Amino acid sequence: MVLREAIVADVKKIAKLHSVSWQQNYRASFSADFLDNLVFDNRLNEWKKRYKNPSQNQYILIAEADGDFLGFMCAYFNHDDQYGTLLDNLHVGLNAQGKGIGTKLMAALAKEVLRRDGTNDFYLWVLDTNAAAISYYERLGGVAKETVESNDIGDKTFLKIRYYWEDASLFLQSLEVKTLHK
Repeated sequence: MVLREAIVADVKKIAKLHSVSWQQNYRASFSADFLDNLVFDNRLNEWKKRYKNPSQNQYILIAEADGDFLGFMCAYFNHDDQYGTLLDNLHVGLNAQGKGIGTKLMAALAKEVLRRDGTNDFYLWVLDTNAAAISYYERLGGVAKETVESNDIGDKTFLKIRYYWEDASLFLQSLEVKTLHK
């Protein structure tokens, strides 16, 4: 498997995986009409915007193997004064889940957080209906800091939880320990 920074040619693949992931995980959060008919165009437009006018602190990595697109993450460094870098998106294709790809993407982000100037912490938001992701983030040491009501994506109001990692170095050390005990 290879991790590389995404390029504009990856936009459709990213939007497709992003929309499929929402279809698989957010049936309880968004309407069937949105997920079945609108989500791909919604995500494609969002990803086109991100490439047309990228933030200077934007960082997008994709994971691929033998030409197959496996997953991606998008982060914004120093996004929040209190919580640091925002891991805005982390999605792995259904057939590639359970193989450590999401963890490798998060580890790459933690290394990049440490490499850049600024804070040493990072966070993400996860919808409260995504039990598998919540369990995964907790296994990786994420701490639930708050739950808020939102309507900034999709077509309905939902609850999202902020998961926080205070120290990217400790996050990487915990991954090493988990790898040694396998």
